[in-house]
Amino acid sequence: MNDWTKRLVSGWNALRFALRSRLRIRLGRVRLKPAPKDRLYPDIATKRQERELLTAYDFQRWHELLGLNDYRLNLYHLDLLRWLQPVLAQHLPRVLRIVDVGSRTFYYAPALFHFFRRHYQVESLLGIELDAYRRYPNGFTAYDYAQAYLRELGESGIIRYEALDFMQVTASYNVCTLFLPFVTQDPLLHWGLPLGTFQPARLIAHAFDQLEQPGVLIVTNKGPEEQQTLHRLLREAGIPFADQGPFTSAFYAYDIPRYVTLVMK
Repeated sequence: MNDWTKRLVSGWNALRFALRSRLRIRLGRVRLKPAPKDRLYPDIATKRQERELLTAYDFQRWHELLGLNDYRLNLYHLDLLRWLQPVLAQHLPRVLRIVDVGSRTFYYAPALFHFFRRHYQVESLLGIELDAYRRYPNGFTAYDYAQAYLRELGESGIIRYEALDFMQVTASYNVCTLFLPFVTQDPLLHWGLPLGTFQPARLIAHAFDQLEQPGVLIVTNKGPEEQQTLHRLLREAGIPFADQGPFTSAFYAYDIPRYVTLVMK
């Protein structure tokens, strides 16, 4: 987009964002819609890996509860975190406070909770979404969907989801996950947010400042160009990082691979 188009789109986004943030109209409870998965992964090797994840992370119940897309994406996140675990194990304490930034509907909350509970003691898991009242075509909001996943997790004393600007978070944590944070303007505008919410340098600095030692930031980016932008921001802030490269999984194939960066403290 050129600058004039960006300003126009940003103004329209600002109006809609303000309206949905204030109105917060809810249509009721979202109910998860299970789907048969027996033929989801016909490849024998992938099917074996699926069974390994279901067993290792006590995920069989979610195999029954989730729809196809949610299920595939949760397996993807389990696979991603399992891939990172040898590094995470060297830098994390036994008891964790976890924050996920930009949670959207928090559809991957089951994967996050089950993974970290398998390897650590989870004291808290908080999902944060600035645009939690973004409305989907069926009329339900991101907040509505998040509540559906949290109800099924049944860990109300541990897992929460809040409609909040992450910059207002002052509590510390040991793990912070940022899956596809906005580091360039066009994706943010396409999502429906105004340019006034685009503060990637402040976001990264705040995430690092609130991170306890020992602790880890887990960041994914869409493609190498976005990751290079993230790395530039980290260098400018004087924050050390480790490039884990691209991650691909047999459980879900993105058109553009996700590139992973870890920040250890």
